[in-house]
Amino acid sequence: HGPKGVGALYVRRGLMVHNLIEGVVKIVIFLAYMILVSRQKDVARVFQYHGAEHKTIACYENGLELTVENVRAQTRFHPRCGTSFMIVMLLISILFSTILVLVFPGIGTIRWLWVLAKILIIPLIMGFGYEFIRYAGRHDNVLSRALSQPGLWMQRITTIEPEDGMIECGIAAFLAV
Repeated sequence: HGPKGVGALYVRRGLMVHNLIEGVVKIVIFLAYMILVSRQKDVARVFQYHGAEHKTIACYENGLELTVENVRAQTRFHPRCGTSFMIVMLLISILFSTILVLVFPGIGTIRWLWVLAKILIIPLIMGFGYEFIRYAGRHDNVLSRALSQPGLWMQRITTIEPEDGMIECGIAAFLAV
């Protein structure tokens, strides 16, 4: 390959690096936002209810009677959480966008086409993410645990240990559903 081949390689690498930096910035903004809002008293209270929800579901999935004591003893981290889904979606979108740049290197240089391509792959990203979350929730192996870890780390921000009254509310909500 002559200079044209080398130039194309530099463009492809530049687009990949740009895409990865853009992805890291998205994650940093998301994390910073979640950390900042979690410091608000009202939001922290919501995150306690979120913890109560997870603990209640864990108690049910473990086949235990839904009592405050049994629920309190459960983990507040759950692999099929919406928070996990959001972080998984960010990571998968970075991966798919990077693959898109590798397969179609010129696509990133035409802004309107790049935006259109990213919009068109949203259903693929969402479908892949949904299936991943389902898989992670049904399988307990090294792969599912490793791939679920970023979402579980995120839940350290979005779930807080609940008070007993919140657990009672979580149980009542679960039973109503």
